[in-house]
This record gives sequence, C-alpha cells and structure tokens, in this order.
Amino acid sequence: MLFKQLLIITLLLFTGFSFGQSADQLYREASEYQKEGRKNKAIRTYEIALSKAEAQKNIDLQMNCHLALAELKDNVIKYKEALAHYQSFSALYKSQMIEEKRVLTDSVSTLETEVETSSDELDQKSKSIDSLTTEQLESQLNIQGLEIDNQTHKLEIQRAANRRNILFLVLAMVLLASFFVGWGYFRKRRLNSTLRNKNYQIAKEKEKSDVLLLNILPKRVADELKEYGRAMPASFKSATVMFTDFKGFTKFSEQHSPEEIVSIIDHYFSAFDKIMEKYGIEKIKTIGDAYMCVAGIPEEDPQHVQNMIKAAIEMHQFVLEVAEKYKKEGKSYLEMRVGIHTGSLVAGIVGSRKFSYDVWGDAVNIAARMEQSGEVGQINVSETVYEAAKTDFEFEFRGEVEAKNKGVMKMYFVTPSTYIRDFEQEEE
Repeated sequence: MLFKQLLIITLLLFTGFSFGQSADQLYREASEYQKEGRKNKAIRTYEIALSKAEAQKNIDLQMNCHLALAELKDNVIKYKEALAHYQSFSALYKSQMIEEKRVLTDSVSTLETEVETSSDELDQKSKSIDSLTTEQLESQLNIQGLEIDNQTHKLEIQRAANRRNILFLVLAMVLLASFFVGWGYFRKRRLNSTLRNKNYQIAKEKEKSDVLLLNILPKRVADELKEYGRAMPASFKSATVMFTDFKGFTKFSEQHSPEEIVSIIDHYFSAFDKIMEKYGIEKIKTIGDAYMCVAGIPEEDPQHVQNMIKAAIEMHQFVLEVAEKYKKEGKSYLEMRVGIHTGSLVAGIVGSRKFSYDVWGDAVNIAARMEQSGEVGQINVSETVYEAAKTDFEFEFRGEVEAKNKGVMKMYFVTPSTYIRDFEQEEE
C-alpha cells in the first residue's frame, strides 16, 4: 500500500497535477483524456483520482474510477488488472448496499422508540389521575367523563394512526429494500454478463494469439515460450532436412505480374504445407521460390527419413499435375528440384520481436547442396538417406558428384518406380 501511495505521489509530481485538485476534478479530467483517446494519460489520472477518492472515503467516485480503469485496461496484457478493478467495483457496491440497509434499520428503531415514549407519557397521566382522592374524582367524574371518553377515543385513533403509519413505513421499507435488492441483483447480473463478455473476448484474443504463435513456432516450443518467456535451443542427433526450388524461376517471374507470381507461389506452397502437416514435418521457412522443412523435430520421429521421402514424392506429383494442366492451357509452368539429407542439427528460436524457428548444422548445408546438385523432376538424396531408407524405397546411384564447398559426395535419385509403388500401396 505504501508503495502504491509513493507511486501516486510521483505521478502527481511528474505529470504536473496539483495537490489542490479534488478527486472529482481529477475524475472529470481523466474522462476528457479518455474521450480524446489519450488512454495512458487517462489511466494515470483515473488512478490518482481513485487514490484521492479512497483517502476521502468517497465510495461512489471509487466505483466510477474502478469501472473506468477496468474498461481502459481491457486487453490481453492487462486483463488481470481489469478483472481486479471489476472485483473492487463489486466489493464497493456490496458495502454500499449494506450501509443503506443499516440506515433504514436505524430509522425503524427510532420510530418504534418514539411510539413507546408516547405510550409511557399516557401511562404517567393515568397514574396522576389515580393519585387524586376519591372525593375529587367523584366530584369531577361527571364533568370530566365525556372529556376522558373523548381523550380515550382520540388516543385509540392516534394509536390506530400510528399502527397504520408504522405498517406503511414497514411496507415502504420492504418495497424499498426489495427494489434495491432487485436492482442490485440485476445490476450484478449485468456486471457479471459484462465480465463474462470481457473474459470471453480476452479468451478469444488469447486464442487468436495462440493460433498465430502456432503458425510461427512448433507447439512444444510455443508452449515453452508462453510458460517461461523463452525457449532453449535443442540438439537432435538425427533429423532429415529437405530443400526445394523451382528451375528458371527468375525468367518465369519476368513473364508474369507480381500479383500472378504471388498467387502461383501461394498455390504451390499451400499444397506443400498440407503435405507437411500430413507427415508431421516441420516447415522452417520459404525464401523466394525455395522451400525448407525438417522431419524429426521438435518431436522425435523414428520414421523421419521415410516420411520425408514420401512427402517429397507427393510434392513432385503435385508439381507434375499442375504442369500438365498448364501445358493443356498453353501456359508456362514450373519444374522443381528436391534435395534431402539426414544428420544431426540444432534447432531454436532467433529474434526478439518477430520470432523465427530455425535450424543449424552441417546437415542443413549438405541438404542444400543435394538440392543444388540435383536435377529437375528428381529427388536427389545423400548416401546417409540412402542407407536409412534403402529397404523401403528404390534408388538409382548417380556416382560421386562434386558439391560446392563439400567436395565429392555420393548421391542417389529416388527412382520413378518408387513413386508408382508408393501410390499403389496407398490406394490399396
């Protein structure tokens, strides 16, 4: 509490507010900031007004400040603060209702006391009459008889009137209490409905942010980032990396408008993304017409080599189908090269504002060389891939091929017969 008061005083000094301003003046000033769209200024001013209202024990102004702050802090980052203000508002409202009920109860007690006092006075008068001597009473009975009857009648009328007034007062209090209870109930329901709507909106916004995060990062990495605020890099002893690109893409781009290029690339890469999802392969990034993905991360997969080859076959089939369609329509079409290598690598997040999940290691470089040294319409793989999948697929040995910065390396093509056999098995 002391820290909060010091913070409010500091805000007063640095924002130029005068200590002479009342809580009401600060509240109206904050409302003007809110109307002008100066959200942060409005929040600070409301908080100062709230502090003064608490010092003055101004319940109504405290409730207004809490409600305004809850609305201004209604976002994903400050939703907990918004909820705290709503709870403070509800607590103040309940305490106000309890105080009003206590005041009404005191009023009834006072009225009953007054009625009892009147009855006591009448009793005292009766005692005074009893104190008179028998002779005096006898001499005055005839004279005062009618007056006593009249007074008694008036007293009965007054008592009846008092009972009626008390009954009306009790009924009025019951009606008033019922009104306030009902009004409080419906107001609470409305506030609860508002809170539910706000919580629903917050949950929906959180869900949207989670979906966006999962579009950028693997689920396990995203969960770690949300829980701890950071994600540690991880090493993988065995993972399979694939690179693809389109032959003659620069020339192809010159023959089409930018809008057409974006539409065509999106058509291919959207299909590739679905294939990656089918085989549990992590898409890493696209650079121009190049597509990069890794199997076996961040969750280990004993079939990562086989799944990557299957995905490459389906990607080739898709590219061939699109090419056949464009040929019939007399349009230019794209042809694809694919390179695959398996080995150890490191994966992690880079960047502090726009996150990027990326991989590093010699396996990545060799996979890139497999793609660069490949041929159009072929899936070019390294010897490591061949050894891991030779019992599941058919390969054609290319011999030892020069790879940039890697020297001579043994390379293999996945043979076309493998494509046919693989798709026949799927149909069965």
